[in-house]
Formats: sequence, structure tokens, C-alpha cells
Amino acid sequence: MGADISWIPEREAGGVKYADSGAVKDILEILKEHRFNYIRLRLFVDPTAKITGETESPYSAKGYCNLESTRAMAKRVKAAGFKLLLDFHYSDTWADPAKQYKPVSWNLSSFSQLTAKVRSYTKETLELFKSDGTLPDMVQVGNEVVGGMIWPDGKIANMSNFAVLVNAGIDGVKDVDPDIKIMIHSISKNSPSTWLKNLISAGVSRIDVFGLSYYSEWHGTPSDLKNMVTEIASNHTVKIAIAEYADNHQAVNDIIFNLPGNKGAGTFVWEPADWSEALFDWKNNRRETNSRIDIYPQLSKKYGNDDIVSADGNPECIASGQLTKRQDRKVSVRPVSGGSINYRLQNISRAKVSVFTFQGKLAGQYLIIADNGEKISNGKIDTKLKSGNYLIKVDTGEKTHVMFRNCFLH
Repeated sequence: MGADISWIPEREAGGVKYADSGAVKDILEILKEHRFNYIRLRLFVDPTAKITGETESPYSAKGYCNLESTRAMAKRVKAAGFKLLLDFHYSDTWADPAKQYKPVSWNLSSFSQLTAKVRSYTKETLELFKSDGTLPDMVQVGNEVVGGMIWPDGKIANMSNFAVLVNAGIDGVKDVDPDIKIMIHSISKNSPSTWLKNLISAGVSRIDVFGLSYYSEWHGTPSDLKNMVTEIASNHTVKIAIAEYADNHQAVNDIIFNLPGNKGAGTFVWEPADWSEALFDWKNNRRETNSRIDIYPQLSKKYGNDDIVSADGNPECIASGQLTKRQDRKVSVRPVSGGSINYRLQNISRAKVSVFTFQGKLAGQYLIIADNGEKISNGKIDTKLKSGNYLIKVDTGEKTHVMFRNCFLH
């Protein structure tokens, strides 16, 4: 259950604040509290570049959504416990059905050089994210590429060239980490099932998720969307996601999460603080959540993304990633009142508990050591921290790391 919030660094730099129930908070904290678990960030090659004849260029004279800006935002996203979808536009400005400009700096003399550039750029970019500890969980190779990518070389009219460029992007991803999921992104119009079939027939086979943009203004009613994604689910083995939407929030999620064969991968609401039927209103000289965001905790519970519940029925923190590398180790952490954390550790002799703010700042660190070499069982840490939402990381040795999110200290 994701959101594209690529505008946020620019908005924050302009002084915009975000609030929920009257309290100013980091927007990542607000989304987390409303059960979002995935963030999508768009990336341009050089958003400061001027494209001759293009009114939406430069995208950002200050370089927002360039590599440096996106890396910084990715650190915040990962520190807050979200998964990350990185959206490669392979352009200096918006890439969409109407335009797919080749980056100004990619003045290459041959198609083979362009293909090599797509691969090397993708690889080198992801290597930097990897060095930051923010490697994306999913990568989008191109944005709304229904008409191809990097025009004129990769226009859809030359399907062979288009497929070669897509595969070059996928190769660049797999060069860094073969486990990163691949999304191909088109639109909810003109039989996307047939479009996907043609792309696969042209040689693009390594697709984990087929993402679609859905805006009712351009793509019809929710019933139209349902018919299209149901057709895709019937004819393809890939998972299906709505990579962008900004209205019909309830309907879009109900459609995707009820696809036959459990084919629905998820949804990404586009710029929910600003766009269309936004989840925030401009109020009190800031962006404040409105009633639309209230459906997301309900959707989360309905479709299996809700809080883990302990044996006594109390909500626990949610574990992110692999819980433990050994089946005989068990870790559970539950926040309790008074700024304390209850823990239950089995078959472990020592553990280090680190508490972070949603901005990634270390708020406290606590070492638990069993007496006389015995195993740790149950206990409580008095953190002395003030009320708020935190991330809790537990290190039990042997490269075992557990990140708990949505941990609230009362």
C-alpha cells in the first residue's frame, strides 16, 4: 500500500508543514500511522537541463528529483521502515504517454551506445543507493512507457528497439542485485493486456510487476479499470499494481486486492498531499489530513497489512524484513506505557536494541545480556524517551537484524 511523494523535499524546502489530527509531523510518520508501507520516488537524469521547445523544462532548476536529492529522500524512506520503489524516467523531465525525451547529456552516435548507456546508468545509480544502504526493493524501468521510451530511438513503432532498451535497464538492475523486483509501467487504456503480450513477445521476459496509471479523467470508470486488470490477470502470470492513481481511492484498492489468483501486488497513490482527490487539505497554513486518508487503515486491515496482534490481543510492532536467520531464534517486541518496551527473546544470550526516530536519528540504544550465560526470556526496557512513534531495531548477533516499525511509546 504505497504512495509517490517525490514532491515532498521541494515542498518542505518551501516551508510546507504536514499535520494529522492537529499535530505537525513528518509526512512519512503520518503515512506510516495510516498503514502505508511502500514509497515510490521518481528519478530524472538531469532535471536542471533545458529541453528545446518543451514547456515543462527544466523540471527543477534546483535539481529536485535528481540523483543527489532522491538518494537523500531514500535514506529517510528506509529509515522510516518503508519499502522503496525507484522510478527511472530515463529523461530530464516528465516521461509520459505524450513525451519521452532523451536526456540532453546522452548525445550518443549509435543505438548500441544508447543501449550500453541505459545499462551503465542504471547500474551505477543503484550501486550508489546500495552504498547508502537504501537499495530499492523494486525498480521501475521507464515511466508510462505505453509509447516506448527514450524517443526517437525507443518509440513503440520500433518494438524491437524498445525491448532492447527495456532489457538494458533490467540488466543494469540485475547487475547490482538480482533480487530487486522489476516493474514495467504503462497506462489503463487501449488493452494493456495486449500491450504486455507484445512486449513479452519482443523479448522482455523478466517482469515481476505490471504497473498501470489510472486516473478517471483519462482512463475511464473504476469498472473500466476492473475489466482491464481482470483481463491482464487472466492472460498473464505477472503481478499487477496501480503505479499511479489519485481518485477513487476505495474502488482502486478493492479492485486490485480482489484480483483472481492473488494477482494484485498493490497500489501507489500519486502525490497524496497535493494532487486530485488528495489525502491532505490546505488548512491552518499547512497540509492537514482529511477524511479520505481514514480509509487506509481499514483497507490495511481488510487486505492483510494490519498490525501483528500478540496472544493477549494487544497490537505489537511490525517486523520489517527477515525476522531471524535461524528458526530456533524468536524475537518479539511490544511497546507499553511509560516509555518502556516489553520484549520476549528465546534462545538468545544477548541482544542490542536501538530506537530511531522516523527521521533516522538514533534516539536510544540498550544492551540486554543474560546472566551467567543463560538465555534471555522476557523483560522490559525503560527507554526514558518521550511519547511518539519510533522504529526499533534488534541485533541478536550473527547478522540477525530485526526492524520493528509503528512502535509507539506512550
